[in-house]
Amino acid sequence: MIRPLIIRAGAAFNRLPANIRGAMWVILAAFLLTAMGAMVKEMARDIHSFQIVFFRCLFGALTLAPFIMRAGMGALKTGRPFLLLARTLVGTLGMFCVFYSFQHMPLAEAVAIIFSRPLFAVALAIPFLGEVVGWRRAIAAVVGFSGVLIMVRPGTAAFDPVALVALLGAFTAGAIAIIIKQLSRTESTTTIVVWFAITGSIVSLVPALTVWVWPTPEQWAWLVGIGVVGIAGQAALTRGFGTGETSFVTPFDYSRLVFATIFGIALFAEVPDFWKAVGALIIVGSGYYIARREMIAARARAKAKAAGSAPS
Repeated sequence: MIRPLIIRAGAAFNRLPANIRGAMWVILAAFLLTAMGAMVKEMARDIHSFQIVFFRCLFGALTLAPFIMRAGMGALKTGRPFLLLARTLVGTLGMFCVFYSFQHMPLAEAVAIIFSRPLFAVALAIPFLGEVVGWRRAIAAVVGFSGVLIMVRPGTAAFDPVALVALLGAFTAGAIAIIIKQLSRTESTTTIVVWFAITGSIVSLVPALTVWVWPTPEQWAWLVGIGVVGIAGQAALTRGFGTGETSFVTPFDYSRLVFATIFGIALFAEVPDFWKAVGALIIVGSGYYIARREMIAARARAKAKAAGSAPS
């Protein structure tokens, strides 16, 4: 009875336009990743964020174990081990920062600051990728940082130093985007994923041991849930961006802010104030504009390359 309904629902879903399916995948990912953040915030009351990061990496790797086994040892072969290790170190540091900010800041505020990652990616693309950033993207980045300042409000009584940790998390996310762009020139997606799944668990174990406590049975269940939900969210996000056009599905990723606000109010009694809401909207708007400009630039480069390779 249930299986035919699932089959019919799947068939109906597949008949939807690709952009609609992509948007639905991204919204699902936004819900799952925000739910993971809420789970981290709840767990961090009793277990240090260092240890939560380790279990997130470990259970994420175990979830990917069938994929890793299918890929085999060939997936570990690379000519760029140091850059892959740098991706692991930066990614693990970023996860520490994000989880720590979830623990010590209102959930929606932390998510909004972390969404400033495209601003850092723009700045880092100039020296590391040799990209020429146009004046539109440059202005959007400056406007986005003004939104960060509005939220953080340094030098005022409202300033929370933990916001700098969230900002470092956003910086590492921007740096990871640059590293992955460099790696993707020579390495497969499988190699990048497998390396991080394995080395992330090893690297994150070291700081976790300094604060180690044995979880209770209930906490074990929560930790497994964090790992599984996190991987499921990442998979849904990848599926969404792979299914629909990036320029169409990107705005739906910002629904994380809506979910974060709902979780924050319902579970932690966190109500964002006016200025934090204004700053968040500025960050989201500038990030979306940068994403659109990058898509336009990518299409222009693709057309120019196709025209250059076409026979005269």
